[in-house]
Amino acid sequence: MKRYRFLLACLALLGSAGKGFAQNEADVLRFSRTDFGGTARTLGLSGANVALGGDAGTLLANPAGLGLFRRSEVTVSAGLNFNENNSTVYGTSALDNRNNLNLPQVGLVISTRKADDEEGDWRSGAFGIGFTRINNFNQRLAYNGTSPASAMKFGEYAAQQANANGLSPSGSNPFSLQDLAFDTYLIDEDAQGFFAPNLNDVNQFSETIQTSGSQNQWDLSYGASFRDKLFLGASVGITSLRYKRTRTYSEQDPATDITSLTLRDELLTEGSGVMLKVGAIFKPSDAVRFGVTVQTPTWYTLRDAYNTSLEVNYKNEPAAGVSLNQYAYTDPGEFEYNLTTPFRASGGAAVFLGKNGFITADVEYVDYSNGRLSADDYSFSEANQATRSAYKSAVNYRLGAEGRFDVFRVRAGYGLYGDPFKDSDIDQSKTFFSGGVGLRQNNYFIDAAYVHSQYKSLYAPYTNVDVNNSSSEYFGLETPLVTTENKNHNFVLTFGWNF
Repeated sequence: MKRYRFLLACLALLGSAGKGFAQNEADVLRFSRTDFGGTARTLGLSGANVALGGDAGTLLANPAGLGLFRRSEVTVSAGLNFNENNSTVYGTSALDNRNNLNLPQVGLVISTRKADDEEGDWRSGAFGIGFTRINNFNQRLAYNGTSPASAMKFGEYAAQQANANGLSPSGSNPFSLQDLAFDTYLIDEDAQGFFAPNLNDVNQFSETIQTSGSQNQWDLSYGASFRDKLFLGASVGITSLRYKRTRTYSEQDPATDITSLTLRDELLTEGSGVMLKVGAIFKPSDAVRFGVTVQTPTWYTLRDAYNTSLEVNYKNEPAAGVSLNQYAYTDPGEFEYNLTTPFRASGGAAVFLGKNGFITADVEYVDYSNGRLSADDYSFSEANQATRSAYKSAVNYRLGAEGRFDVFRVRAGYGLYGDPFKDSDIDQSKTFFSGGVGLRQNNYFIDAAYVHSQYKSLYAPYTNVDVNNSSSEYFGLETPLVTTENKNHNFVLTFGWNF
């Protein structure tokens, strides 16, 4: 069934403790699907900056745009972000949100230009260094519902994992989810294998997922102007990321002798990467510009730190002399691995309406199925195959316009980032609507922007790998499927100084 192939491919499974704890195809997409960033001017145009240049946002979009600078400048931006998530499972909806202050952009451009009467084809050049936030992970999602008899229960999932993968050797520390379930008496074993005893057909369940952190990029760029017609540039991007996730999953009365169970896991991913980018802008006339950029994959080295715990509370002793409150946890673990994100290519055009403003548009191509995980002592063949099976190429569109009224600027933009999934029950493309204003003076400028983004996503706390296996006792049991409407409101203010 398409739904379950999709879930297996795109969802991070809850509580899968141990080596390879969270390194799967979901992580490939999380760190590959980045947003546009830059100054408030760039954000007000929904990131449509490949053919424009002349703004610090070009450090991320197209290094060739540095060749259009005629003066040096410093920019600093401040941001305020509001995130809202409305999650629905089995007809029950829950709303949650999270807000944060941030520093989305800092840039320095040093420009040198020949005098108009000075000979030479290369008219100007500029070196730039810039910091840009390209992903914001600050988010909180919560849901709750009633699991029907047709749905797989968490205890059944734990037993399924134990039958498929076994337990850790006797006497060793708990290593996996099924170890925790066995140690807390949630699952038991007989001659036929592992099973979850006395489960109720219907029970209440809920989960809270809170994430924090960001993905940021430092760009070291140089751009030059050839006869003020052709502008060429190149950059080295150094990317850092920090992603922290805390998940708490609970069930009430999951079994006749259990009052509640709570599974909690924490994951911290940190690391850095490097990539290269080259670009060009061609200006056949003062009214038209064309731009293109090519970006190599970003090569990351990442480190995960993780731990998982399970608490099960009983009405009666699960075994003679055993406490009613059972608690087990895995030892904190660490794992280092590599991630290679997909190659990207972008093209853009801008049309200037004299001194009244301009219209600009970009298109970007990225194939998410080309993301790869690797490690020196661990094979990611299954995760990489799942990446190829789950994801596809996507085209991202950005459109922006600016109107100029003496020293004032008014901007608007629209963006559409394509759905990265091959098979999905919902369209998971992302849309952006933006607007902004600006004030330009001789030696300084101030810009403000607002960006509204929205998209839908799917999530399952666990999956039934035997849903289509008619010989399995779990045949036909559906997976709890959470649909979330994600909305984000981003306000950015940029201050700039020319010198």
